[in-house]
Amino acid sequence: MKTKIILMFLLLSIILCLEPNDDSSPVKYILFSKENIKIPEGKITVSGTSVILEEPGIYLITGESDEGNIVIKSSSVKLYLQNLELSSKITAPIIVSSNLKEVKIIVLKNTILKDLENPETTKGECSVVKIKKNSIVLFENHDVFTLYGECKNIIRGGSQVSIIFEKSIGEYIINANKAAISSDGLLEFNGGKFIIVSDFGDAIKSSPEDNDNESLGKILINDGIFNIQCYNDAFTAKNNITIVKGNFDIQTENGYDSTTYDENESAKGFKLSSDAEGAEIKIYSGDFSFNTADDAFHSNRDITILGGNFIINSKDDGICAKYKLELGKKNSELDDLNIKILNSYESLEGMNIVIYSGRISVNSENDGINSSGVIKKNQTRTRRQRNNTNETSFWNETQRVNRTSNRTRYNRTDENGKKRHIGTPGNSSYSISIFDGEIYVYSASDGIDSNGNVYIHGGSISIYSKGSGTDEPIDHNGNLTLFNGEVLGVGCEGIESVHEGIMKGNQMYAFYSGPITKDKSLEIRNEKDEVIKEGYIDRDITYIFYTSPKLNEDYNIYLYDKSNDQKIKLNITFNYPDNGLDDEDVKYGNGNDEKEDINSSEKNNSHSNKVKSAIKGLFILLILV
Repeated sequence: MKTKIILMFLLLSIILCLEPNDDSSPVKYILFSKENIKIPEGKITVSGTSVILEEPGIYLITGESDEGNIVIKSSSVKLYLQNLELSSKITAPIIVSSNLKEVKIIVLKNTILKDLENPETTKGECSVVKIKKNSIVLFENHDVFTLYGECKNIIRGGSQVSIIFEKSIGEYIINANKAAISSDGLLEFNGGKFIIVSDFGDAIKSSPEDNDNESLGKILINDGIFNIQCYNDAFTAKNNITIVKGNFDIQTENGYDSTTYDENESAKGFKLSSDAEGAEIKIYSGDFSFNTADDAFHSNRDITILGGNFIINSKDDGICAKYKLELGKKNSELDDLNIKILNSYESLEGMNIVIYSGRISVNSENDGINSSGVIKKNQTRTRRQRNNTNETSFWNETQRVNRTSNRTRYNRTDENGKKRHIGTPGNSSYSISIFDGEIYVYSASDGIDSNGNVYIHGGSISIYSKGSGTDEPIDHNGNLTLFNGEVLGVGCEGIESVHEGIMKGNQMYAFYSGPITKDKSLEIRNEKDEVIKEGYIDRDITYIFYTSPKLNEDYNIYLYDKSNDQKIKLNITFNYPDNGLDDEDVKYGNGNDEKEDINSSEKNNSHSNKVKSAIKGLFILLILV
């Protein structure tokens, strides 16, 4: 009886796992050779060196042809490629016609496809794999899949096309003249390794035309390994980029220290072009390494980064959102998000910046964390000549630019010259809100700069800003609200010192004003003479600010000069904000507690889910039996 039950459920699981046509469609073998093409009987047409598939079925294709071409004109086609090498000077080696569904291209063993069309003279497809309007194509790769194109694109999908890379262990090696993988609809990645070189274009792209309101313009990455070197953007989409996890090693143009980058070009790591509500780059986790001649991340709308590990070297901005930039999750572990921006012009930029958690360290030639308007591409950007000085950066990897600010600041005094305590006009559309995390800012200008308000409601923040002039550790045109956070600010007082700009707060602060020469270690010690904060001053400064919920008048700030082995105790001033415990200005934003449904609506995986459920149920029943 026990054996019969086991056999019954084994048979049931096998039936459920079968694809709809697997039990009735025999495999049809097609062999390419330099002399001819061998095909089986059925609706398969050979026209010159092209094979045209006009009915559903399973096809195993192998062989070699200098002018080989496969045209799929039917839905429900499975194309197995094994030891196949096709190239063409007149068209794409594989073409998928319009309005087809359930087309699957599966690489079993080493396959090479080449498009050798001349982009200046061809009337062909200018792609290695061309997928036409409103079709859905899935790729599965179990070995090495090499794609080479001299014309324009490698894998190209037109309007409303969905291209889905299924989970597999294979390696895609792609060398493109322009776009490596492109679809106006959906690009979905569920695994595999992608080694991409794009000589004069983007690597992965989903950017339909402005008048195309039907295509999704979306990239969804559930998993995968991406090693990308491209001239323009590594990932660019119109409406959405969502990353669940993955490993990304990205270089654009000649990298962050490029001397050849043309600022009229776009060479970003991730770019989102739409500024419509709902457009967003959203990242749940992953490992990211950037070496970009332009922004590492740029969105004309929003960016949300919940977790992951990021190392960024950028010639321009590190992470830039035109509207909202949100980092971390409420009440999460610090190690869930690690961001290291080693080189950038401005490190974090957005209209509204919200930091919930994480370990974040940034190094910038201009402002470190900046809440301001993002200049559109068609506007002139005053930028970024790197006239190096002898100031050495915190990481000793770059040299700083000596910049003079000519900004005007709002006068925070009334007609009698007294300090205003009711806040000042800034643009209320701009804000920086910090709730938790360990944040380190090293900048050659302002450390934190907001065209509106700054709200600090937790976390530990260390800021090393410019040591002279009008720049300062925290610069704002509105209110500075400080509750329950630790802040160390090192630099200069600028137009207004940090402590003078505090409009509301609930904790004592300490500050020191006076010249301090560079190359000093800094220690802040509590009433038990324990070191609770330390740092290093590598530039001449005139101001130190410190506050924390535990601060009291028994704290001390010391400087240590290794050159003469001298320890100096600073004569610091203690005070409280004039406006006390009113915390009504706290802004939490919309938050990110709810995780969105990240499954593609384009991919019909109900059959796959049934299979998984059946297998799971089978194993449970086997155990019970």
